[in-house]
Amino acid sequence: MSEVRITVRQNGPYHVQGRVILVDHEGNEIPYEGEEIWLCRCGGSAKKPFCDGTHKRIGFQGDLGVAVRRAADVAEEREPAAPGAAPVQEQASESDFVPVKPLAEVPEATIVRFEVDGAPRLLVRFGERLYAVDGICTHEEAELAEGDLEDGVIYCPLHGSGFELATGRVTSLPATKPLPVYEVVVRDGMVYVSRQPRGR
Repeated sequence: MSEVRITVRQNGPYHVQGRVILVDHEGNEIPYEGEEIWLCRCGGSAKKPFCDGTHKRIGFQGDLGVAVRRAADVAEEREPAAPGAAPVQEQASESDFVPVKPLAEVPEATIVRFEVDGAPRLLVRFGERLYAVDGICTHEEAELAEGDLEDGVIYCPLHGSGFELATGRVTSLPATKPLPVYEVVVRDGMVYVSRQPRGR
């Protein structure tokens, strides 16, 4: 039997990854497609047992997200940061960077939301690395600022799409389009982020 992972999204649904048999209170199997599903936790979904995003509209407050993981996953060492993730000591010289906030005010492993020309962006610091990505999920345009962070991945609070902070790569469906990522540099203690996504 293949491994199944169930993640409790913060103030969001249960994210089930891996094929499971889902049954109702009478033991009847509930059909679904794919290898992952999002199950309602707020009790307000019109599509129960599946999540329809109602938790966002009603301001559902749940317990902090936890994950069921293999012991081997927990024991694995973190992979080296991908090229492009900015060390905090890097210096800015390009003119197309905008100031965000002092490095001292960027907390560890916390999503910092900011805007560039009215568009939401996110800044995240992990140790000596800083990452900046678009603030809108590429699936259904939900705000990612209220999502979860786990092992260098940000998860959308609406349907659980995952994006790697270093590259923008999609790590879990339903999103299929990568998340734009931005260059981050530090100059004189101030964090700067590029106006244009990396690669443009």
